[in-house]
This record gives sequence, C-alpha cells and structure tokens, in this order.
Amino acid sequence: MKVVDVSKGKQKEISKLIFNTVVPRPIAWITTVSADGIVNLAPFSFYNAITTKPPLLFVSIGKRKDGTEKDTVRNIKETGEFVINVVTETFLEEMVKTGEDLSPEESEVEKFNIETVPSTKVKPPIVKGVPAAFECTLKEILEIGDTPMNVVIGEVVAIHYIEEIINSSKGIVGRLGGKRYTVISDEVELR
Repeated sequence: MKVVDVSKGKQKEISKLIFNTVVPRPIAWITTVSADGIVNLAPFSFYNAITTKPPLLFVSIGKRKDGTEKDTVRNIKETGEFVINVVTETFLEEMVKTGEDLSPEESEVEKFNIETVPSTKVKPPIVKGVPAAFECTLKEILEIGDTPMNVVIGEVVAIHYIEEIINSSKGIVGRLGGKRYTVISDEVELR
C-alpha cells in the first residue's frame, strides 16, 4: 500500500484520493433566490447531515476559479434561505447541467427549463418531482481551509418527501471521483 505525506504531497493527488475514496458523496442540489429575485440551482457533493435535533445539514462550497463567491453562497448570505433537493437518476443530466458557471443574472431553472414548486417556509422553490427536499434557514457560515471553502450550516425548517423514501433510498444519486456518479440500486438491511 502506498502512502502520501500530505505535507509533501501534490494537491492534485491528495484531491484525487479524497474524491475517489470518500464515496459515495450525497449531492445537495441547492435552490436559492438572489436579492433581485433570480432563482439559482446548483449541485454540491461535499454535503451531509450534522444532527437531527435540531435538524442541521452542512454543505461545503468552494469559490469560482477567479476567487469570487459562487451565486449559491452569495444568495444564502443575502437572504438566509435555501433548499436542498435530493437528486435521483431521473434528474442526473439536468443536475450536471446546472453545475455550469452562469452569470449571477442567469437562472439555471430558466435556462434548462427545470420545473419548480413553491416551498412552504422559505422563498427558494423546490425542484418538482424530487423524492425529498429540505427547506433551510442559515445557521452559520464558516470559512475553512487554504482555498478557503465556505461551510454553510443550515437548519431544516420543513421537509418535503414521498412516502417510499422512508423505507428505501433506491434511485438516489451519489458522487464518485472524476465525472462518475452512482445510483443506489442495492440495499442491505441488517437486523
């Protein structure tokens, strides 16, 4: 087995190892609304739950190549609200498209004709047809790392879901390394 001394290793190799071994990573397909009312939709795969009481989720969001904040972080800072949509195989291609770097004046929802439905407690909408969505209010944003990354902590204020998701996660998409994804097809239940 090989070893990488992180203090001496190349960042590209370290990133590749993390991307390919911390898998599958759940995907937060986040809707936000800018102060000007433009709906933003973007995917992030450094996302997970922190606790259920209170229900807190986090997502780690990097910066654009030019060092500026992504629209998602800027919108969350401005409004304090966002929605995390759960991605299934049905939405995989659309989700990938919404990862494009559009200008703040462009809406991924409009550009890619993605249908949404209103949320109940926050302004950002929910992607129509997803199996679950978490309406969130901003709890805290931490800047961490050399890049730095914005770690957004949201408190869940409403959960939308289809009943089947309580007993099975089949069909939900996770991120692997590179441009690879996985779809949950097998589940093992231990008693």
